[in-house]
Amino acid sequence: MAISFAFVHHANQYLITEGYENRHGLREAIGSVRDKSGFAWILELHRHYHIPANIHLSGTLMEAIAWHQPGFLSQVRDLIGEGLIEIVGSCYAQNIMRFFSYEHNLRQLNEELFLYQTHLGIDPEDVKVFWPPERVWDTPRMAPVLNDPRLLNGGYRFVLLDDRLLLPMNGNNSPRKIYDRVPRKDAELYQPCPVEGGHGLTALPIATQLRLNIPPGSDGQFAKLREQCTWLASLDGEDLGPGLLALYGDDMEKAAGLGPWDKNAPAQFEGVLRWMNENPGIRPTRICDWSEAGRPAPPRPIDVGTFLELANHSAAGEGYEKWFFDPQWDRYRRYFLWADQKVEQASLSGGDPALIDLAQKHLMTSTWESAWHTPSEGPFGSAEANGHPSPWIRALGSHSRVAAVIGEAAQWATHHDGHAHAALVDIDADGEKELVLKNDKLFAVITPRWGGRLVALFSIEGPQGKMVIGNPSDDWNWMEELNRFMEVPANHPGALTDQGMEHDAYEVVKGLSDGPAVEVELQNAEASSKGYGLIKRICLAMGEARLQVSYSLPEQLEEISTDISLSPDYLNLLRQGRAALKPYREGAARGWSANSTAVWIRPEQGASLAWSEPFPDEGGHKATFRVTSSNRKFSLSIGVTR
Repeated sequence: MAISFAFVHHANQYLITEGYENRHGLREAIGSVRDKSGFAWILELHRHYHIPANIHLSGTLMEAIAWHQPGFLSQVRDLIGEGLIEIVGSCYAQNIMRFFSYEHNLRQLNEELFLYQTHLGIDPEDVKVFWPPERVWDTPRMAPVLNDPRLLNGGYRFVLLDDRLLLPMNGNNSPRKIYDRVPRKDAELYQPCPVEGGHGLTALPIATQLRLNIPPGSDGQFAKLREQCTWLASLDGEDLGPGLLALYGDDMEKAAGLGPWDKNAPAQFEGVLRWMNENPGIRPTRICDWSEAGRPAPPRPIDVGTFLELANHSAAGEGYEKWFFDPQWDRYRRYFLWADQKVEQASLSGGDPALIDLAQKHLMTSTWESAWHTPSEGPFGSAEANGHPSPWIRALGSHSRVAAVIGEAAQWATHHDGHAHAALVDIDADGEKELVLKNDKLFAVITPRWGGRLVALFSIEGPQGKMVIGNPSDDWNWMEELNRFMEVPANHPGALTDQGMEHDAYEVVKGLSDGPAVEVELQNAEASSKGYGLIKRICLAMGEARLQVSYSLPEQLEEISTDISLSPDYLNLLRQGRAALKPYREGAARGWSANSTAVWIRPEQGASLAWSEPFPDEGGHKATFRVTSSNRKFSLSIGVTR
């Protein structure tokens, strides 16, 4: 009887783009069949050798793909249709579940299932296998929510756990720690079993020895892989045999040889598939197909734990607690809790549901790989950065505070009064006061400190509020400061982003008031800048869904170019991808629309503007116009049509 063998590939990236100096971008991660590279090539190898795979795609990665590389999703859909791929579920943003609330985890799980349905066309009820984020398991904290009837799939049946978790953990001389130090052949660690107290979940053990030897980086590793499979096949005559599952599970980046992984890994992985294809004693399987014939063992209690390297070598602790509760992470954990409370208050006060949905989604994205630290060794290790929260994780933790800004817009959408308002307030708790303009149609946030830029604009009329300028959930790379212009990559320009003056400080010199209309004047206060003295006047009147912006250039500035990035209905651009974005043109106005919401730019008072369209734009979930003028004074409007 052949042994059942399951490949599980975990593909997890944030909402990344292109143009990084410190890591690969999305295009390299996805790769192509033509170039025999990236995730696309690994899936093609499975198709070529007709060997099934079980694939998990994080929700953040799916949204990045749907925006930048949607053809890859077509490849996945085709392989699902051919019966070669089973989709594995998880949390949308790979938060460490044991540290988050039940309701937050429920949202994470359903967001992931919704995106699978949207982009892969699968019925959520077909997704029954769960990949725990960072493979951290906590039965009482996680099992109940994995079988909540409110889940779009009705609940999970299987959970992927490292084989070491099937062994008790009660100190350094526990069976688990002994197995870590002295690995042994143990057929019971290849036998799925019900999780005691696990609400019907069955644990599928990821075999450490298979994971460490695939792809085989040497002849010795390949020999170990073959020897392990031969031993498993020899158990066919025993009672354990029919219930065994040889399960490989690891990052898809590893097989694809991305980043710090071995560049020869794709060829090494192909060698494994070729060998299995020629070996009748191995039966590669989708997990759903194995489950129809497999016989799970008796239930086992599963103590808190994670995979070998994370628990031991990286010193995260069995339950990740040494990283999550590291004093170095305290500040970022407080940021999240503050923002979460602000969003909850806005929700309880009857804030606009669609904007609350966006705020909660941003909170979800901000928990990606929660509190991840840079280990000392391994493919992502660094002796210099060892022991500290990784810089991209700190950036995400810092930007969780933007959820509070969205919450404020949600509350204003349902509680606005009969006046327009202009006020300076530290709306995001970053220590800098932002200029907030709002009326019965719009809620705008401008940063005087960083270029006098419009960093967020919300349309609050109609049945649903929408963010139309700003893409806060997209990748921030290593930048922790809120509202600062991001240069590498230029992923968050916002609007009124004046070329060469993006970091200039502005002062609000007049106009903070309430009334039927407000007009605020900002003056460039950066003495060393070519734009020193430049004035931006911004007017917002009651009943108007537009900001009128007037520029007055200083004598030393002969011409100015400003970038205006538009994200009509940002929430649904995230969920639906670039296909939702359509060009908009009405008279002199140019812009973009999505789901019946258009955001546009229009010259005013006879202004002569030179337009760059399309403007090269590799950033996430936005479309950028660049307008140029050599007039000493000119005006334009930024408006919304619904």
